[in-house]
Amino acid sequence: MNMRHIVSLIALSILIVVLTACGSAATATPTVKPTVAASPTIPPTLPPAPTLPPTVAPTATPVPPTPTATPIPAKATSKQLVNLRQGPGTNFSIAGQMPNKTTANILGKNEDGKWLQIAYPDAAHPAWVSAAFVTVTGSIDTLQVIAVPVPPTSTPGAATPTKVAVTPSPTTQSFPAAKGIMAFVSYDVNQTSYVLHNLVINPRNISDSYLLGPKPADLRISTNAPPYAYSPDGSRVAYVFGPNGLTDSLRVTDSAGTPKDLVGHGAQTAAGGISSPTWKDSTTIAYIGMDSNYNAQAIYTINANGGTESRFFAARGSESFRGLAWGKTWILFVSNLTGAHEIWRLNSDGSGPLQLTNDKRENGSPAWSPDGKSFAYYSKQADGSYQIMVMNADGSDARKLTSAGNNWSPTWSPDGNWLAFTSSRGGRLDIYIMDKNGGNVQLLTDKFGLEGQLPGSWR
Repeated sequence: MNMRHIVSLIALSILIVVLTACGSAATATPTVKPTVAASPTIPPTLPPAPTLPPTVAPTATPVPPTPTATPIPAKATSKQLVNLRQGPGTNFSIAGQMPNKTTANILGKNEDGKWLQIAYPDAAHPAWVSAAFVTVTGSIDTLQVIAVPVPPTSTPGAATPTKVAVTPSPTTQSFPAAKGIMAFVSYDVNQTSYVLHNLVINPRNISDSYLLGPKPADLRISTNAPPYAYSPDGSRVAYVFGPNGLTDSLRVTDSAGTPKDLVGHGAQTAAGGISSPTWKDSTTIAYIGMDSNYNAQAIYTINANGGTESRFFAARGSESFRGLAWGKTWILFVSNLTGAHEIWRLNSDGSGPLQLTNDKRENGSPAWSPDGKSFAYYSKQADGSYQIMVMNADGSDARKLTSAGNNWSPTWSPDGNWLAFTSSRGGRLDIYIMDKNGGNVQLLTDKFGLEGQLPGSWR
């Protein structure tokens, strides 16, 4: 390149610089860079996906079937020492005894549910117990009914004919006419005292005997038991004299009929009482003594000729007594130990208390039959009425003899064929008699112009 070309290029460059610095020219359009397409992002190369097994629907976890609930066996717990039988009834032999408060499973029942077969001493050797003497836990409704053949009564070596038991009709069976003398109580308004009368059965007439005072214990606490008892030979009478409602004296007459005080219970500051005298023998009297406002009670004995009383059987806890009868083998008494007043039995030495009734309703005034094989008593029924019952000495075969009105205070005739009792069936309290089956009912006190109650000591 020559010098002239070089000078020309330099001049031209200076001119461009000057023009740019002056800014007089229009704004130059910026040069737009060509859009370059973005290179695509290439994902990293991944290993090939593993081949998965085909999806299998999960197998549901099996739910175990709901187990069938094992029924809880019904159980029987004895309320006292009780006899067990080889079958459902007292006509079966005794199989043993079940101690008080012993529990066993119930295996079955008889048709009416009054007897239960229990696994006692074990299931391989079951026995039968009366439902009246056990407390049942659980239901016996679904238990099997077990039929047991009634044991035959046969003469060895002889064929036993089949017999159908026939209960004699009370209106058709005949008995020897009732006779003898029976005591009972009425209230004499003029003397403001209860009076002990003697009633001659045939011919009917009465005589006043002894004043019992305005409130002897049996009357003021409504035991429905007689507050007197004649000695076995009928020569003397023991009776309760209650002068003021706070105290009582037990009196006995001598051979001349003169009263003699034997013992007292209660005081002016703490009421007490004497109830239900009964003769053990011709020289010993038993009675219920109640002290400390009736909160301390016991059965006592005392010599009929005088002396100090002896405690024979004391109340268990807050137990109260009402009604006492000394028999040939056992003593009967009434107790509320298990709730309602029930009939109990004692051995002649005061041991072995055994509950005989279990109605859970009021029972009272027990009276031994002359042979000592059964006893009569009154019992409150489910309908609220009071009826005369008879039961075997072992507590079995309770049967009702009355149905009309309300009835209390049974006593037996000396021959055991008749029962006297108080009844309201005629609209007031009167003394009636009936035969031992409940028939031949006769009114005795209708013609004497007084209400009669608490019969006893038929002799």
